[in-house]
Amino acid sequence: MKPLKQVLSLSFLILMSAPQAEVKALSGYTVDTESLCGGFPKVALKTKDDTCLGLVATEESGLKRPRRILSVGEGLFVVTDMYGWVANKGIVWLFDSQSGKLTKLFDKVDQAHGLGLGPDGLIYVGTRSSIFRFNLNNHLETKETVINDLPLEGNHPLTHFIFDGSGNLIVNVGAPSDQCLDDKDRPQYPCPASESNDPEASLRLYFRNSAGAYPSYKVIAKGLRNSMALAIEPQSGRLFQGENGMDFKAADTPLEEINLIKEGAHYGWPYCYEDGKLNDKYKRTFLNRRVPKIKCSEYEAPVAHLPAHSAPLDMMFYQGDLFPEFQGKLIVSLHGYRETGHRIVSLDLNEQLIPQENTRSEIVTNWTAETGLTPKGSPVGMTTDEEGNIWFVEDKNKTIMVLTRGDSNLGNVQGETRQIKLSDEQVSEYREIDKMIFAQNCQSCHDQFSGDPKVVVPELIKSGLIKPGLGKDSPLFQRLIGTEAGQRMPIGSAPIKSDLSEKLKIFIDSLK
Repeated sequence: MKPLKQVLSLSFLILMSAPQAEVKALSGYTVDTESLCGGFPKVALKTKDDTCLGLVATEESGLKRPRRILSVGEGLFVVTDMYGWVANKGIVWLFDSQSGKLTKLFDKVDQAHGLGLGPDGLIYVGTRSSIFRFNLNNHLETKETVINDLPLEGNHPLTHFIFDGSGNLIVNVGAPSDQCLDDKDRPQYPCPASESNDPEASLRLYFRNSAGAYPSYKVIAKGLRNSMALAIEPQSGRLFQGENGMDFKAADTPLEEINLIKEGAHYGWPYCYEDGKLNDKYKRTFLNRRVPKIKCSEYEAPVAHLPAHSAPLDMMFYQGDLFPEFQGKLIVSLHGYRETGHRIVSLDLNEQLIPQENTRSEIVTNWTAETGLTPKGSPVGMTTDEEGNIWFVEDKNKTIMVLTRGDSNLGNVQGETRQIKLSDEQVSEYREIDKMIFAQNCQSCHDQFSGDPKVVVPELIKSGLIKPGLGKDSPLFQRLIGTEAGQRMPIGSAPIKSDLSEKLKIFIDSLK
């Protein structure tokens, strides 16, 4: 394979479409076309010594909400693009990094997400309720559904999977809710999603038969809220899972978990978290006698923790040659919107080949939103190519990036964020919007909308959710009315009422 800079130089030219060096904004990143990383525009983010980040493909290239990427050799990648939280809009792309071209292999895929190379050399793709496979050489003729009984509903419907050493499929079945509460916010015990004969909040192992089909499965672990990050340690063959913890409002809890998966084990969701801590919702009290006294020691404990709300959405044990300093380490993409997320980290293994949380080191860091320079990071799926370069996708920012060798980035110099001083009238107006819109639709998962408006509003501007004076063009407005590429929030909800959306638009328009 040709060196990365040589192979990708044409891709850079196509991406920039500029006859001479200039400053451009692509997917919210401001780049100087003279500053290159692996032949691509260098992104102003801090990385490890002698490494840099190249911006490979962007929203301008056609990406909508990419979630997984898979290297298939010679500069080619398959990418799953879920488009948004709407049905039957997803895309499976073939990306040629030498030409910079994205080619649609499939469209109208129901929330395209999971992606992997099977033991048969075929490409496997996870949809909201199924997994299909195809041969890259004649994809339309060879498309075949291999699993079609995955749960459709709930808060965590995206399908992620990994192959074990025998070619069996290990598939995440996400919990249908955050804490298994009923419609009156009361705990359900036992929780049907983790205790039934065929539970959700689990990992299923689908057996591969001699014909290459996957006709049956068994549940190998349960009590796992959402297993978006799965990786098999190559020496031991053991399976590790990155747990996306419950959405407590506190900023410092619950810690995300890395679990060593043991067949038949229960990992505690929704009753217990971290190292034996009991969820307050499941404490037995005089007023909560429907719940027995729960012993968290009876559930499997994590082997390591990650910061609270950091949201691990992919992980892999690095085996490439380009970065010997990462060799054998566990690399994790953290997607979370709070201060602990939006970065890529590594963890060393001990002599027993178990990840150690006290060795956590940041590979890509300082990935905060700086107006006019960078958006807040949103890394998801990762892959390595034949040389060992690390490629990954961002969903919210709609990019493909590559981490390669090069002059170290110095980090994002603080941009000149526009300073907005709210009047007393605007403060009062925001409080009313908070009560009528955000408290009803957003704050169960996103707490950055609550607090002192004089602090909150500038932070929303800094994050890019609000564009001062541009109400209808602000992503926050577009998401609530359901027009931003299917990224309606809350997930699966109807747009907010027109009088409320107009109230929000007028408020944003007033921020001059």
